[in-house]
Amino acid sequence: MKKTVFMLAAIAAVLVSCNEKEVEDAPIRPQEADYIGTVTVTFRETDYDNEDISVNFTPNEKGDSASITIHQIRFVPQMPVTIDITIPSIALSSTDQVVTLSGDSIVPLALGGSPYPRYTVTGLTGELKGNDLNFSLKFGDYPTSFRGIRQSVTQ
Repeated sequence: MKKTVFMLAAIAAVLVSCNEKEVEDAPIRPQEADYIGTVTVTFRETDYDNEDISVNFTPNEKGDSASITIHQIRFVPQMPVTIDITIPSIALSSTDQVVTLSGDSIVPLALGGSPYPRYTVTGLTGELKGNDLNFSLKFGDYPTSFRGIRQSVTQ
């Protein structure tokens, strides 16, 4: 009898630990969130840092793609106005630790959703890990990167 009870307890412990492991290894489910950070743009071999820039990350329902909107950005000091620019259709892949971002040949949207093919996004790579969002890309010929920290989760 003692052997049976011990055996059942051991089996239950193994099953519980297996279920916990499956939950731990489940891919991260990306959430819509706002991030504050620095956008760096390389223009004419000079890096321009735009600090305290708000970026919204919005995944689709399946969690396999997202859009990123960079708010009120003036990419270089010579730019006469600030704009919001959205990068749609960014591919996402997830592990239990990180969401990886990637994309190429994505036409960004600005000024009320108008496409800007002159600044087509190429070479987009990045990751969402914990509260940090980092990505780099080229807008047309201009290398651009963002490093930010989550400010809020949008519900």
